Amino acid sequence: MIFEASDAPELRTAHVIVVANEKGGSGKSTLSIHLAVALLKAGYRVATIDLDIRQRSLTRFFENRASFANTAPWPVELPRHFAPDRAEGANVHENESAEFAVFAEAIGEVEHEYEFVVIDTPASDSYLMRLAHSLADTLISPMNDSFIDMDVLSRVHHDRARRGMVSQYAEIVIEARRKRRLVDNGLIDWVLVRNRIASLKSNNARQVDQALRKLAVELQFRVAEGLHDRVIFRELFPLGLTALDALEEANHTLTPSQVSARREIETLLGDLMLPERVEGSDHLQSRHLWFEAISGYYRELTAKKAE
Repeated sequence: MIFEASDAPELRTAHVIVVANEKGGSGKSTLSIHLAVALLKAGYRVATIDLDIRQRSLTRFFENRASFANTAPWPVELPRHFAPDRAEGANVHENESAEFAVFAEAIGEVEHEYEFVVIDTPASDSYLMRLAHSLADTLISPMNDSFIDMDVLSRVHHDRARRGMVSQYAEIVIEARRKRRLVDNGLIDWVLVRNRIASLKSNNARQVDQALRKLAVELQFRVAEGLHDRVIFRELFPLGLTALDALEEANHTLTPSQVSARREIETLLGDLMLPERVEGSDHLQSRHLWFEAISGYYRELTAKKAE
């Protein structure tokens, strides 16, 4: 469905991808790294912002990558990277104002010059974390195949009277969506990515999958399969490399794990349904086509919820 002019969002040129989940250990930085590199290799102009001020995993990775690039036997793509610091003053409001100014400056530098901005967030509720959510076009929330991870979305409890209540992280997303609609009439495409999936399907995994599919209608998100728990994702971090890089030039032959890792990343990128280049159109036009397609999906999901 094509939107009327009054429904058209005020989209910035850059498509903002926020990788976030209040549950730690879900693989946010690993996803941020691979999405950024995959988009760079597809020829897009990419900027990255690391809001995980304590861990700085995204920043460390691109520092390693920049170092490797100095002597690499092949061209190594790098994004425009930002790593803002947290304000540490005694006054909370002054800290938030300072953080907002730094973050706004970074966004201002890239929102018209770059096609994608990938933001990695901390596993904690903070001012910057909530601010990033309100700017997201695509919000990716990785989660492990566990009811513990699901509990930050919807209350998991043996008592049916308590089960299904909206949990703390889902509340953050709901509020961010409300604010986004008010600010620029835009939407946040929320994608739950099932990360670190076991190779063998267990009964627990099937139960989690069924629960997620049902919850997707209630909380209005999409479900995608992410990355398996592979050693290669950890082994390549010190070099600043991913399974998408030209490893065959160094190792001559790719291992089955490397081939599978590449396939997983490529499949996830397709499932995210990000704006794609259209011949004869600029990126902003592609963003509007994306908005129409994603809005249609959520209208169908809303209608299904009302049934």
